[in-house]
Amino acid sequence: MLPEYKKEAALRLKVAAGHLEGVRRMVDEDQYCVDLMKQLSAVQGTLQGVQRILLRNHLSSCVSTAIKNGMGEAIIEELMSALKYDTSPIDGRGAVGAALLPAPDWRPAEAFVGAPSRGSADNDRQAT
Repeated sequence: MLPEYKKEAALRLKVAAGHLEGVRRMVDEDQYCVDLMKQLSAVQGTLQGVQRILLRNHLSSCVSTAIKNGMGEAIIEELMSALKYDTSPIDGRGAVGAALLPAPDWRPAEAFVGAPSRGSADNDRQAT
């Protein structure tokens, strides 16, 4: 692991562990459920931050090396397999998704030749 990523990941993991211990104490003390859920969401957010650091490290080191050595497809498959149960990169909620996914080739309907524009008479007609 690259030193700068290792240091940041280790720090965030310590923060998450301390926070999680606090949540465990809250459970022992029968704290209000919603407060527990909020704190647990905060821990999950910290862990997702660690996941992003690890992903960036992997892309910066292992993936780039594998691509240079002609093993790009294999390393991509391995990464996709590792992320199979992590929905943050694919559902648009996390920063990882925005950073990893290519910009969509999106154009408004008006940009397509022959496509009726929104609100045009063609869109308003009912099939008879």
